Amino acid sequence: MIVLNKEETFVSDYVVFDLETTGLDATSDRIIEIGALKYQKNELVDEFSVLINPKVKLPPVITRITGLSDEDLQDKNTIESVLPEFLSFIEGYTLIAHNSEFDLGFIEENIKRLNLEMINNKNIDTVEIARKYIPKAYNYKLETLKKYFHLEFGSHRSVDDCKTTNYVYQYCKDKALAIKS
Repeated sequence: MIVLNKEETFVSDYVVFDLETTGLDATSDRIIEIGALKYQKNELVDEFSVLINPKVKLPPVITRITGLSDEDLQDKNTIESVLPEFLSFIEGYTLIAHNSEFDLGFIEENIKRLNLEMINNKNIDTVEIARKYIPKAYNYKLETLKKYFHLEFGSHRSVDDCKTTNYVYQYCKDKALAIKS
C-alpha cells in the first residue's frame, strides 16, 4: 500500500488527477481512463486525458456510470504504455485527488504489476479538506459538492471530475487563507 505522503499545506504547483475504473478493487479491476490537470502558480498549464483498453469487458454498471463502452476502449492503448506517460506527467508535483487513497491504490497496484518505480509525490485529498472547510455540505461525495457549488462540469469522466476537484481545492485553499489572515 502506498504510504500516503500527505501534504499539510496548500500549494500553487500541483496536478489534480482522477481515474475511471472497471470496479472498486485495485487488485482485480482495471483503469479505463486517466485524467489530470497540471497547475503552476494556480494556473492551468497542461492536461493529460487518456482512455485505456482494460483488456476485459466493462461491467454494465460502469458503462451506465461513465457512458464508456467496450467499443470506446477497444482500440486504445493499454495501461502498460499509458502509465509510464502519466508518471512522467506528474513527476515532482503534489497530487490532488478526491478520495486520493482510492486513485493512488490503483496507481500503486499497476506500478507494482508493471515493475515500475514507485512514486513518492506528496498528495492532498480534497475529501479531507472539504470536511474541514465546507462544513455545511450534505456529504463529501464529488457529485454532491458539484451540486453544492452549482458547477456545470460533467461527472464520472476523469477530466470533468478533475475540474470539480480543483474547484473544491481552490475554494478550501481560499477559506484557509482567509482564516489565517
